[in-house]
Amino acid sequence: MSKFLAFLVILTLTLTIATLSLSLPTFQSSGGGLISSSVEKRAPFGKLISSKSVFTYYWVASEADHKSTATVTIRDCKKRAVATVNRDFAIEMKTEGSGRAKNGAVFNFDDCSCGSTFNCFVALDKNKFPFGIAANEKPLKPFTTVAANDILPGTVLYIPVLDGLSLPGGQRHNGCVKVDDTGHGFGGKHIDWFVATESIYTFLDNRKTIDNVQVFEGKCTILNYTVR
Repeated sequence: MSKFLAFLVILTLTLTIATLSLSLPTFQSSGGGLISSSVEKRAPFGKLISSKSVFTYYWVASEADHKSTATVTIRDCKKRAVATVNRDFAIEMKTEGSGRAKNGAVFNFDDCSCGSTFNCFVALDKNKFPFGIAANEKPLKPFTTVAANDILPGTVLYIPVLDGLSLPGGQRHNGCVKVDDTGHGFGGKHIDWFVATESIYTFLDNRKTIDNVQVFEGKCTILNYTVR
């Protein structure tokens, strides 16, 4: 083969490879770089559920955080006495949905509306439900349970802004959460993230304020995180 023909063969192969490379689809990563289609197939998310959902936090109310001396008797839906607790603590439980008393007892919403009373609580098995119980009667799990009113219970979600987020104790979130609860006082396109305690909420909010999030179907693994 002449040198000229060899040059033409090499030139043709080079142009073919370049054309194939340009034809491969690429995607934008969260860090701004490009990732190939093969990586995208392994992405931890499916279709977009919401491009902008309000994002809030909730936690277990703690009686130890309240210093007032006023007390109130909380009751169940049949008005049977459950316990006598700090009144401000009881008020906070009506917002958060669950609470831990100074003696370690754990309370949760019963199956009725509180209205203007405190006749809406039930005592839980604190070993089985240390942080309270979700709407689907499963234990609330710190950093993985979310409440939503317009997404089917049991749905796994991927929230990109949570992926890599630093948690107390050096843990990092993988962005994967699960709808196990429903929210009180809000409607659709709203994600309420369970973070166990108010002090953890303060820690997270001081590091990164999150008001709105993208929400995807999750193709990811729900992890178990430690409360520290």
